Amino acid sequence: MSSSTAIRESALLDALESHRDHHFRRIRSRRVTGEKSALKFIEEVGFCTGFTAGMGVPCLREAIAGAREPALPEHIQHDYAIGMAWRIKDSLPERRLVYYGKVISGRPGFISRDLLGAFLRLRIEPGGYRKIYARGGLSHCGKLVMDVLSKRGAAETRVLKLSSGFAQPSRRAEFDRAMKELQEKFLALKVAERSEPFSYVWDTLKHRWPDAIAEARSLTRNQAAYLLVRRYFEIGGFGIERAVARILGVDFSLVENAARRLERERIIKRLLRVDGHPGAVNLLAQFVA
Repeated sequence: MSSSTAIRESALLDALESHRDHHFRRIRSRRVTGEKSALKFIEEVGFCTGFTAGMGVPCLREAIAGAREPALPEHIQHDYAIGMAWRIKDSLPERRLVYYGKVISGRPGFISRDLLGAFLRLRIEPGGYRKIYARGGLSHCGKLVMDVLSKRGAAETRVLKLSSGFAQPSRRAEFDRAMKELQEKFLALKVAERSEPFSYVWDTLKHRWPDAIAEARSLTRNQAAYLLVRRYFEIGGFGIERAVARILGVDFSLVENAARRLERERIIKRLLRVDGHPGAVNLLAQFVA
């Protein structure tokens, strides 16, 4: 089928969504029921959001609910799926069984251990945080927080605010943006929670995941992108390359190169037109006659 051919069968869209229902565990018979099955789910899909559905990648809350984009109740503390996902976001990462942070399109999400090295290879900027700051790639607050973590080791949020000079209520938004920035750049991450008083504990990626950083160094950027893009299409079934690049935080050229390789390997078909879907779509080859 040529790239200009429009696929008109309405059954195709149903088949693609059924593929996602199965792999995203959006059906009751496959839903996540606890910590053990959550770990298996994250390992199978490779990466997923924690709470945000509808982004084209799996979502732990959806998998726990066993349904597509379950509605939010008025009081989210009464939502069973949110409650379980909230507990799992602490228990699995604390034991280093998965990675957790604001890493999937800026939203809280999980990464399996086997794909963490690939993410790090593509998302960690070279030179360390001081050089990133010197070339304008890191905020001043972010740099001060990294100074504290690098010197002291793991620290609670209140310690980071005081030590960096961002403890005033008027500077909370700036501090929160910096912590999001450090997570997106894979420089710092939350490693624990304290309940009395409630506080997050943060650490540097270098201290928490040295093995994953070493693995990242063994990969080329093209190899890392191939691993992520292949898993995306195997699990998601379809997608637009620019959207994949945006969601994963990967250069579009690397996603395009990976997709071309997947096409050569006959794993996907690229740049097809599907009725009912905007733009040129890549599909798993199994869905194209």
